[in-house]
Amino acid sequence: MLFHTLDYLVFLPLCVLVYWALPRRRRLTVLGIASLAFYASWSLAYLPVLLLVMVVSWGGGLLLAARRDAAPTKRDIPARVVVLGTLLLPLLFFKYWDWIAWNTEWLAQASGLDLALPRVDLPLPVGISFFTFQALAYVIDTARPTAQGGLPAERSLRRYGTFLAFFPQLVAGPIVRRHELLPQLLHLPRLRSGQVGAGLYRIARGMAKKVLVADIVRVGMVDPIFSDPGRFTGPEILVGLYAYTLQIYYDFSAYTDIAIGSARLFGLELPENFRRPYQATCVAGFWRRWHITLSNWVRDYVYYPMGGSQVVDAAGRGQWKVYRNIMATLLIIGIWHGAAWNFVVYGTLHGMGVAWCRYRRKQTGRRPDDPLPNRWSYAWHWFFTFHFIVLARILFRAPDLSSSWHLFRDLWDPTFLMPRFSLLAWAVFVLGYVIHFTPIEWSSSAEQWFARRSPVTWALVTGAVAAACMTLGGGEQLAFIYYQF
Repeated sequence: MLFHTLDYLVFLPLCVLVYWALPRRRRLTVLGIASLAFYASWSLAYLPVLLLVMVVSWGGGLLLAARRDAAPTKRDIPARVVVLGTLLLPLLFFKYWDWIAWNTEWLAQASGLDLALPRVDLPLPVGISFFTFQALAYVIDTARPTAQGGLPAERSLRRYGTFLAFFPQLVAGPIVRRHELLPQLLHLPRLRSGQVGAGLYRIARGMAKKVLVADIVRVGMVDPIFSDPGRFTGPEILVGLYAYTLQIYYDFSAYTDIAIGSARLFGLELPENFRRPYQATCVAGFWRRWHITLSNWVRDYVYYPMGGSQVVDAAGRGQWKVYRNIMATLLIIGIWHGAAWNFVVYGTLHGMGVAWCRYRRKQTGRRPDDPLPNRWSYAWHWFFTFHFIVLARILFRAPDLSSSWHLFRDLWDPTFLMPRFSLLAWAVFVLGYVIHFTPIEWSSSAEQWFARRSPVTWALVTGAVAAACMTLGGGEQLAFIYYQF
């Protein structure tokens, strides 16, 4: 069930009406059933995968919390490993096994061994990376000793299941942590003033981003370039990379907007996931603005446990460990996106970029989001950061390393030819970047203004967005890019 389809635009209002029509004690059940039905609409065959992760993480949280509170010992470590390993098994099986098997066979053949491993060769369960990471975070937070911030286990499977499977964010995030949603599900909030208007604004904005920007740019610019780059000149490929960079932001942030807006109609708040990422002036700043919930997840559960930046002693020794931690963190982010060597290289390049930011910070004392001394400094910092991100997107979009290399090589074709794209694609391309580089406060002000308007204004604006989507949209129901992760 795609967000930007009639199915969802019927499903969501129906769920909201039933939710608010029933007594408060029944509302959590409505959310839980709606969430499972939403996931089952994708593939009933994969619903057991979600239920397995749900039951294992809930039961594992209860087990580890009881052992922790009774008498925490080193013997608890195997229990944690078993629970976390079991949670990771479906993700490793569906997403990574074929890649691991292929590389193992390649190494065996290089060593003169004849090895053949079985393949999974099954579609990836939608959203598995997101709900697996959400479950892992819950178990880790629950298993921690109380003195280190460990939280009590959720005893209600109904409430925990709704937390894990909450349908607005189930398929592509944001990756929600227990403190961000479970307390709201424990004491289901009432609608606050302006929350419905703010929710409708985010849904309408998300629909416009997806259909009127991301999909138009994809069909008019991105797909022709990447389907047959040999037909295009270097300047056209560069424009195609700019277009893909724009497309993936509007596509993914559109999903987040619709997720946040849908949750608000139930009186619930989800965390933000984007903060104008292409305005960043260093790679570390980019990751503080792009897919924020994933960046925070790997920071809290990978970077900090490895020591973070605290591995440097008083004499300044151990700096290399900080760079090691940075590289490991960004490598995991890269591999999280896909089981392929191009994502390994993607994560490695971004790790090097973040490490360079760390090195420069040690020299200048400037943090990633600190203001720069003048416009010239801002301009060149932004220019090199943005083009690093754009060029790295080759690895993100191309199917493999070989295709990435050929595309990068073709990028330097000196033949000049005015890019052959439609006027509509050009107009949306330019408008998309103009909007992205406006001050972020403008977006907040627009949301607040819309939330204060009357229901008549809400209906007129959302109706206009719907009409524009039907008129200017390509007519195809193109899935969100991050569904594949």
